[in-house]
Amino acid sequence: MVTSRTLAKAIGDALGIAPESAELHLKTVRAAGKISFKGYGRAAAAMTSLDASRLLLAGAGSLFAKDSLQVLQNFGGLKSLRDRRSNFTLEEFLARRIESILEEEAGDPSFETDRHKTRPRRPFGSVHLAETALQLIEPMGSSQRGLPRFAIVRWLSRQRDSRVLTFAPEAERRSDDAPLPKMTDIYDVISNYYGANFFQMRAVKRDALMKIALAIQE
Repeated sequence: MVTSRTLAKAIGDALGIAPESAELHLKTVRAAGKISFKGYGRAAAAMTSLDASRLLLAGAGSLFAKDSLQVLQNFGGLKSLRDRRSNFTLEEFLARRIESILEEEAGDPSFETDRHKTRPRRPFGSVHLAETALQLIEPMGSSQRGLPRFAIVRWLSRQRDSRVLTFAPEAERRSDDAPLPKMTDIYDVISNYYGANFFQMRAVKRDALMKIALAIQE
């Protein structure tokens, strides 16, 4: 069973965050009821892929633990730009990725499941594109308030092609019949901003996602 502290350590290791910082991110998010909790020690709740997804977003998107909850609120509820009928959120989709990434990689003979050897591979073509599993993009500076955040998720299909989904606030998806914008790159995203010239982008590699998935499935 993976406890919250074990999960925090796994995500800290995957992201290169100090154990103390990872635990502070955990405490901040858990205090807001965003992480499964029912006790300590043997009575502690087993962590789910959704818990891992939320803690990953909080840790990857914030410099300081005090900002963890705000980061999760900014990004966790973003929805896919591909289809207005799709109601799954970024945190839900990342949870699915954490659940399925090891199964997908198992079909690749160049993938090693050892937690210290998770580099696949063929570093070119579509596989190279999917090396960045997650990008979090947000405007910075005094004019950022009220401006949207975006996230881009890339992964490999069973045919080893790079797939991509862009996640945005509900308002950006529009309710009319106009075609949804195709923003599959950070340059596509920032070109849609007016009045913002400074951005922060956080990237999470596919290796990190695989290490988190290994920890959850132990």
